[in-house]
Amino acid sequence: MPYKLDGAKFPSIDELVEALYPVYSDKMSLEEFRKYVEEQAEKT
Repeated sequence: MPYKLDGAKFPSIDELVEALYPVYSDKMSLEEFRKYVEEQAEKT
């Protein structure tokens, strides 16, 4: 199931986290970002 966050669409949560984490790395840890994604990503 594809996921969308910040206007970007990815085939999986893992790919979304891998691609977008560098943008958020100065704001939160990888674990915090993964939780954020699971809560905020839109399932498309």
